[in-house]
Amino acid sequence: MTAANAEVRILRDVWMSAAAELEQAGIEDARFEAEVLLRHATGLSRAQLYANLSDTLAEEAAAKLRDALAQRCGRKPLAYITRTREFYRLSFEVSPDVLIPRPESELLVDTALDHLKRARIRNGRIADVGCGSGALGIAVARNARRMELLCTDISRDALAVASRNAGKLLPRRRPELVQADLLSGVLGPFHCIVANLPYIPEDRLPTLEPEVARNEPRIALASGKKGTEHNLRLVPQLASRLAPNGVAVLEIDPGQEDEVAGAAHRLMPDAEIAILNDFAERPRAVRIAC
Repeated sequence: MTAANAEVRILRDVWMSAAAELEQAGIEDARFEAEVLLRHATGLSRAQLYANLSDTLAEEAAAKLRDALAQRCGRKPLAYITRTREFYRLSFEVSPDVLIPRPESELLVDTALDHLKRARIRNGRIADVGCGSGALGIAVARNARRMELLCTDISRDALAVASRNAGKLLPRRRPELVQADLLSGVLGPFHCIVANLPYIPEDRLPTLEPEVARNEPRIALASGKKGTEHNLRLVPQLASRLAPNGVAVLEIDPGQEDEVAGAAHRLMPDAEIAILNDFAERPRAVRIAC
């Protein structure tokens, strides 16, 4: 018996049945994901679910859960089913029009905020280049409360998602949203630039897990033969757009650090360039400080 069968109606039993269904489909952390999908179907918070595990699942919620389970067993990402993703302790709307924010990218936010604090920059401008959902820029702006935010993306649909997130998370300081290729046509200066641009080599896309390869937007993933095309196009734009004492933090794939950092050294010889490791001690970002 699976969670798709109407006979299974007690929340505790539905949860365990859903977990077994996900596990059989090869989903890691099946019990947690089953809980998330059950809460999505019922509208319950985690505390409410745990307090009401003996309650009966309503048929409308059961139908919603059956649909969600079918999608997840088909390897649709959990975040695209629930339409939300937590990033930097904030809840962001996500859709198949944008990349799903990853915990590794929080390194960029931490690095940017640390620089702004050490440089005592309280007023100025932030740019989130290739913003997608707007997670990076909004997270920085939420913690640098006097600074203005500009978000760019080549995708109009991605900018629509970023706009809705900004309306919810920055209601009094709506960012400027610009459809642009990186920073083309966008004038500085910026005191902080963050960018999680595409960095997957094109020929590696088919080897990615199905959730990514089949569902996340290719335009947000692939960057030429080596995966460095986007970052290497952005680096030359930084020299004329970073304010004195400003910082740029660019996400990379491990193995790309020398090429991206080397380009920054050549174009901005007076800047302080650093390669930053993620929590797994792998190179994850290049920091460029003026």
